[in-house]
Amino acid sequence: MILEAKDLNYYYQDGEQRRYILKDTSISFEKGKFYTILGQSGSGKTTLLSLLSALDSPHSGEIFFNEQDIRKIGYEKYRRNNVGIIFQSYNLIPSFTAIENVLVPMSITENEIPDDTKTVAYNLLDYIGIVRNKADRLVNRLSGGEQQRVAIARALATNVELILADEPTGNLDEEMEQEIIDIFKKLAHEHGKCVIVVTHSNEIAEQSDQAFQLKKGVLSSYE
Repeated sequence: MILEAKDLNYYYQDGEQRRYILKDTSISFEKGKFYTILGQSGSGKTTLLSLLSALDSPHSGEIFFNEQDIRKIGYEKYRRNNVGIIFQSYNLIPSFTAIENVLVPMSITENEIPDDTKTVAYNLLDYIGIVRNKADRLVNRLSGGEQQRVAIARALATNVELILADEPTGNLDEEMEQEIIDIFKKLAHEHGKCVIVVTHSNEIAEQSDQAFQLKKGVLSSYE
């Protein structure tokens, strides 16, 4: 078990009332598997992903990475060294080229990185379908699908074990969506990553190794 959440609670306080986004939520994940968390807008799935990636903290409950409480690791250190996050809106630096965006996390990680980081970055981009001449372009000159590939390469740049993606295909057409999902499958099955994708798409959920459904803060297996 690489990642485990136990009894997570997250809520908003409205006067004396608490509106729960997550209620006593527990879930666990293994390396080498592609997971999806399915839910409609407002179901709490993005909140859960934010907690798993330590972008936010629960009101109660615990999250363990390799059996260690991420609070003891330190949220910033946990994110920097163990988690690659992919957003629907890409969150790339528009004034940077694709290769420069991929190099950014390599400059701040504590993980062991080869000396020739630029070669590694080019190889990563090539692996996920961004050829050399496009790697040297500003990212805002790339298509949406290409920008999402750059975001995936950036998430992989520090050789993390966890890849967490929030609606990563929401801005893409069906063909490009399938290509991105195929990349996630390959990362899990051939490279041993734990890939967790938040989505509202039943079609994507049905392609994952294990899918969960989140409704009104309550998590269950997707069937």
